[in-house]
Amino acid sequence: MGYSLPTLRSVAIVVAFLVLTASRGHAADGSRQFARSDSDKRYLHHIDLYDNDNRKITSESTRPYSPENTCGRCHDYETISHGWHFNAFRNHTLRTASSNDGNGPAIDDGRPGEPWIWTDERTGTQLPLSYRDWPGVFNPADVGIDDWAMTRYFGGRIPGGQTKPDQINDPNPRWQLSGELEVDCMACHAVSGAYDFEQRRDAIESENFAWAPTAALRLGEINGTVGRIKEGSDPSDEAVQAKLPTVAYDPRKFNPDGTMFIDLVRHVENNACYQCHSQRTVSLGDSGHDADSQAAELGHSGATAGINERWIHDQDVHLRAGMKCTDCHRNGIDHHISRGFEGERHPAGESVVTLSCVGCHLGTDFYLDEDAAEASVALKNIANRPGRLGSPLPLHEGLPPIHFEKMACTTCHSGPIPTDVAGGIMTSLSHGLGSKTHRTGEELPLIRGPVFAPSADHLSAKQVSADSESSGPSSTLSTPSPRVRATRVVWPAFWGFIEEGNVRPLPPDEVYAATRKALRVRRGFVEEISLPTLQDENKSSLFNEKVYAALAAIEDELKVSDAVYVSTGNVFAKSDKENELKTTSVDNQDMVGMVQWPIAHNVRPAGWSLGATGCIECHADDGKIFASTVAAVGPAPIRPTAVTMASLQRLSDDERQVWNQMFLGRTQFKVLTMISLAALAILMLAGAGAKIFAIMVRPAMPPEAKTADQGDRS
Repeated sequence: MGYSLPTLRSVAIVVAFLVLTASRGHAADGSRQFARSDSDKRYLHHIDLYDNDNRKITSESTRPYSPENTCGRCHDYETISHGWHFNAFRNHTLRTASSNDGNGPAIDDGRPGEPWIWTDERTGTQLPLSYRDWPGVFNPADVGIDDWAMTRYFGGRIPGGQTKPDQINDPNPRWQLSGELEVDCMACHAVSGAYDFEQRRDAIESENFAWAPTAALRLGEINGTVGRIKEGSDPSDEAVQAKLPTVAYDPRKFNPDGTMFIDLVRHVENNACYQCHSQRTVSLGDSGHDADSQAAELGHSGATAGINERWIHDQDVHLRAGMKCTDCHRNGIDHHISRGFEGERHPAGESVVTLSCVGCHLGTDFYLDEDAAEASVALKNIANRPGRLGSPLPLHEGLPPIHFEKMACTTCHSGPIPTDVAGGIMTSLSHGLGSKTHRTGEELPLIRGPVFAPSADHLSAKQVSADSESSGPSSTLSTPSPRVRATRVVWPAFWGFIEEGNVRPLPPDEVYAATRKALRVRRGFVEEISLPTLQDENKSSLFNEKVYAALAAIEDELKVSDAVYVSTGNVFAKSDKENELKTTSVDNQDMVGMVQWPIAHNVRPAGWSLGATGCIECHADDGKIFASTVAAVGPAPIRPTAVTMASLQRLSDDERQVWNQMFLGRTQFKVLTMISLAALAILMLAGAGAKIFAIMVRPAMPPEAKTADQGDRS
């Protein structure tokens, strides 16, 4: 039976329409094929657990439960796994898929955030890494670090979701033993106290990736560790498989019908966020890491050097008001959480303007002039007005509008209270806050802040590179419409080699193996070379001797030429004299210089914001936003010259002095102006009064004079 061409065309159009409609519906509502409660109340989860082979788990099972096969029965796991927290290790794979077929998901790396910083105290390494295209960071693959190593090193600080091993080219054979680190829904959605993050981190460090979700919920006892299986073991060998961990489930966790109660919440509690987003401030003292120990002693109001106690700091002002992190940082089923910066574009197509500082407090039309604001459609949309969640409307009385063009909200309102010298900062992602250990504040990586430097709201490494090439080598911070904001900063420290004028990092593990004997440090590079209380010249000699020997060992064992060590913004290479180093320049200087990312929290109350007491708080010789200093720090015991925030903002000292002098006399000028206006007003009133008085008291003209006057006129 045949069909006419018009009939076939009609059928094709109908089919295409149905496919398009289905795909749009899937993208718009987050997979409606999954049943939903659509209620604001909590949905109780008495559910069956399933393992990686999709077999139901009972109290007699020995395999770990799989979040993908358990939660994914009712929730769109594939859509969720592309969310912001889960694609941190997937962006390179997604970007490759997008470029290969032209139809893959669009990759938006967003505003630069805190990189993964690979640290090794033994070799003095603090290497900023990211799969996202951000300025100043290295892609792990370019450094020789594979996905498995990244997952083992940083997996305790992400809720899972790395690329599936079978989707990676030439995967590490350890995947077949450790299993996949799946998206662990309970890492965020379990009620506070029900999820043990320490157990999860221990499991990942032991290479028990697939067992981590089971360990974190304490569903049973995990016996065995993948980490004890020798490298190079054949995963298919039955003897090796017999050594894989097993689970002894707690039968009390199971209901009589074989289900298990999982206590969870839809809106994530703050405690879950704190696991990866806490920070501590560090007061600086007289150590080898400070450029100016005398100035550093002023770092935190005379506090002794070390980690500041929590009780002297306050929570974010929003949390103190009773808000949750997720009130602003929201997401749908796609789990692409709103980050809250201006200019953010959400992949769902929804407007997230009022989830930023400006949008929430001032509305979407804040930057429009009066005529444009009146014509703006946003004025007709209640949801775009200021005051979301009851936020107060800041008056900013007397503040010239140019401040909003030059600075971000967080410049004045967020981060640790600024001091004369940028203090030390420790974060959960970089320093493992939350895990139980002894910390001094000197641990790598050495992060400083707040540093008031210009950066754009939305910027990629390619944009920075292109802008630098067009503007010259001095424009490393030049961006499309950059604004000054409070940032954290770190300087890379790593071992590498120079190739075609560019410095290339070497794999950290290979560096350790090659330099272990040459460095001859038992307690680590930092403790024995950076921190010893030696005179500067003796410390420099020790550093030169150790690094020279290590560079020679790297060139010999790793078969590279022109080996270098990077730290504090310097590139150290062997000189012609034995045990002597020289500094050299490289073409990709931006990869050895300061790496920065914005500070968003904690937000301070309005009375503690910069400039709250008036103009001269900032526009003075000691104004923190301009006059405070920061110096490059790293494992190398070098004391670089501290630079002012004004120099980072490319403000000349002469220009700043002129502004300061103008503002120092501003009060007197206002008084003089008021006195002058008052005197002028008095003179004008006196003159007007005299004129009125003269008119009122002028004598009347006699009749004879009037007649004579009329005769003269005739």
